Amino acid sequence: MTIHTHIYNKVYSVGVVMMLLAAILFFSACGSSDKVPIKAEKVADSLLVKVAVFPSLDALPLALANDWGVFDSLGVSVEMDVFRSQMDAEKALVDGKADVVLTDMFRVGWWQWHKKPLKFAFATHRPLYLVPNRTLRVSKVEQLDDRMIAGTRNSLEDFFIDNIITQIKNRKGQILRPQINSVELRLRMLKSGQLDAVVFNAQQALKAQSADYPSLKVRHDSLTGLAGFAFNTNSLRTKEVQLSKLSRAYDIVVAKLRSNARMPQISDQTRQSLFLGHAIDTLLNPKLHFAATSAPDDKNKTLVAEWLRLNAATSGYTGDTLFVQP
Repeated sequence: MTIHTHIYNKVYSVGVVMMLLAAILFFSACGSSDKVPIKAEKVADSLLVKVAVFPSLDALPLALANDWGVFDSLGVSVEMDVFRSQMDAEKALVDGKADVVLTDMFRVGWWQWHKKPLKFAFATHRPLYLVPNRTLRVSKVEQLDDRMIAGTRNSLEDFFIDNIITQIKNRKGQILRPQINSVELRLRMLKSGQLDAVVFNAQQALKAQSADYPSLKVRHDSLTGLAGFAFNTNSLRTKEVQLSKLSRAYDIVVAKLRSNARMPQISDQTRQSLFLGHAIDTLLNPKLHFAATSAPDDKNKTLVAEWLRLNAATSGYTGDTLFVQP
């Protein structure tokens, strides 16, 4: 049993890159879902579980579950596809090309309102960080008044930006919110001075920190339990047993990670596929950056439904169908 990890990428000519960046500056959504597979033997298994993720530290434990033989020990065959953005990973699931996706409750609710077959299954640890352009010399949230903050619309990141804006006292200007879905592209644009501030998960925040782009001090407590994995409800009919083992595998890996003071060796394939690089190795703290999964909290159904109603025009959505039933 092997996880087949794929890099979703696209090669652009210089001219196309320039046009893409111009479009981005006009706040068009960005992301790529063209596939460049890492060659691996195909597993002929009707019970193969296909997992779609994007570059985020809470994707790493499932990748390591393959590297360390945890899936083998649980009798599960898994194939992991890595996409440039959370939205591209979600699209793979709603198109029937994945059984599981790394996402958040707001995105699951948004897709459910559009009658797509997915439910939130279990929560992971995914704190978000606000990283400003260092040339602006921004040291506190209040200085982002009349600036732009890049993230993904109708998502946990969008919810986070809302919370940030409420912390800007005596706000006078307009906060622009360009949608840059690819987290790695967001990082490159920040470094090139094209964005005032961006929302990152821990992986890109640590990469930014290693390049002398520190995060601002903002509250994270409101994000707890809102990120994690969702299941394709069609897949639950035939692969329920296999899917139920994913959180167990995840927790086995997290326990091993947290028992070490330093990060263990990560395979080159996993590192390349998840865009980990080597720059953040000395900054990763297993006890700080990884945590066991948790069951979704019912109180978040109302929170998600109300936020989507106000921000994504999802009238009539109550959140009653948000979670996989235990």
